[in-house]
Parts: sequence; structure tokens; C-alpha cells
Amino acid sequence: MAGNNSIHFNQQKMDFTSKQRTEMRDAFGKTLVELGLKYDNMIFLDADLHTSTKASEFKNRFPDRFIQMGIAEQNMFGVAAGLAFEGFIPVPSTFAVFASRRALDQIAISICYPKLNVKIPGSYVGVPTSRAGASHNSIEDIAVMRSLPNMLVADPCSNNDLKAIMRKAMETQGPVYWRISRYELPEIFPDNYEFEWGKGVVISEGRDVTLLGTGIMTDFNIRASELLKKEGINAEVIHLASIKPIDRELILKSAKKTGCVVTSENASVIGGFGDAVLEVLAAELPVNAIKIGVPDRFIESGGIEELFTIHKMQPEDIAKAAHKVIQNKKKVYE
Repeated sequence: MAGNNSIHFNQQKMDFTSKQRTEMRDAFGKTLVELGLKYDNMIFLDADLHTSTKASEFKNRFPDRFIQMGIAEQNMFGVAAGLAFEGFIPVPSTFAVFASRRALDQIAISICYPKLNVKIPGSYVGVPTSRAGASHNSIEDIAVMRSLPNMLVADPCSNNDLKAIMRKAMETQGPVYWRISRYELPEIFPDNYEFEWGKGVVISEGRDVTLLGTGIMTDFNIRASELLKKEGINAEVIHLASIKPIDRELILKSAKKTGCVVTSENASVIGGFGDAVLEVLAAELPVNAIKIGVPDRFIESGGIEELFTIHKMQPEDIAKAAHKVIQNKKKVYE
């Protein structure tokens, strides 16, 4: 553990470049069953998407605790609020775009305002949902959800990270929102990994630049750090699954050491994770920083890797941004 109680792994003991890749939604379905066995007051509400989200596993195991709401997301979140008032732990599930846009008023007023114990998984987030088009793609959900009072927000980088977040969400009183990417990811954490709200993870230490990532972009940051290492640049890689609350202490500690920062998110750069980091830095330690993510535009329908390239979100783009902030840092001190 690091001095600020943030998790700190030894790279020599962990394989952060594992080639094993499975989709996060598969882990979501299996973890729902695990939680259903532990919490007999857990009720799953579905917006006619259980075959896509893999929540069908929960439906098959607990048919009496699975409620099909149909394509009526606003009503679904209102029902979830009512169930929470009655002592149940409702899990209303839909694509992130419908939770953050279509049902925002119900989530804000019916769930967040009274601080009800509702757990909200937002599926199909960011660039990997590109084939579905703008109507089904969510890039603004981080910005929207973190702006809601009483809402906690998390974005996992791997299956074990997702499992740990889901377990912690059920233990946490009040509304929680977490993201689920439809993307094949290498496993970064061990099976017994435990997630903590407001605590980041130091993947690797560095002195030249800090790469701060959330969600699937942490894997991109790891690959970017490997590119930088070949050029003699030592990057500190930090994963911040907990976006709200965010690990202010770890951000400041790393930025103070390296003097420059690159943030990466599978979401819009407006109001999201990068801005959450910059809010911390602007208030206490202004340093050179660049945000990597989707610019101010809707995502086109296209190939996933193609769109990561178009939006300049690839590991090579992160490495270029690192070069830029390092050069800017040098100019400040010259």
C-alpha cells in the first residue's frame, strides 16, 4: 500500500500485459448471480436488454427477482426508487445512454435527491459501442452522473476490477453508477482484488510524466508507457476507477513528483474524468496537462480501432501527449 492508502502493485509480481482477453459484460452477468446469492433482497430490473448485457444469467437463476420493464427506462427508474423505499436493493439496468439522457430526471429527483439505495450499471459505453450509432452511444455519462449530488461513479479497467466495484456497490449505502464497456480487455488485477471508493491504483512508478486513466483507457496507458520507456521516458501509470469520489491525494502526490499529467478516458473530454482531475490540480497544484478522450462531437458508426485512431486515443496518441506536456514542463522551468 502507498503512503496515502492507495493501492500500489509491484510490476515484477503482477503481469500487467496479460494476453487473456474477455468481454466485460460476461463478467457482469456472472457477478450478478454471485451477488444474487448473497443478497436475497436484490431485484434486477431490465429494459429489454438482458441478452445484450448478459443479465440473462441472473434471470435464469432468479426468475422471481427479475422484472422485465420493457423499453420504458424512465418508468423503470421510478419503480426502482419505489422498491428501494421498501427495503429492496434494485439494480435497474440499461445502456448508459438511456440512463444518462432519457431517464436523467427520474434518477436525479427520485433516486439521488432522497439518496436511495439503487445500483445503476450503464452498459455499452464510449467508443466500443460505435456500431450502434449516436442514438445508442454514451460518451457524456461520466460528466452527467458525477454532477448528480449523492451519486458515486466508477469505471472499471478489467473484469476483476468490475467484480470488485459491483461487490463494493452492494455494500455501499446510496446510489451508485458504474460503467460496463463492450470490449475485450486484458486482466490487470488478481481475483481477490478489492476496490475502494476514492482510492487509485499505482500501476507503475515514474518520474517524467503521470498517465492518469480510468476504465479501459488504463490498458492504453500501460501500452503508452511501454512506448515511452523505449525512448527513455519514465511514466507513472495510475488507474482511477473511482471517479467520484476521486483520489485527490494520489493525483497531487504524483503530479508534484512528475510535474505534468495526461488524462485518458473512454468518454467525452468535456466535464468527465479529465475535468475531475483538472479540478483537483487547478485548485491545489497547477501543472501542464492534456486530456485524451472523445472531443466535442458525436461518435460516428465505424470500426472500434479506427475510431480510437480518429479521435487520437490510441497508446501512440497518449505517448505523443506525454511528449508535449514534458516539453511544456521544460519551458516553464527554463
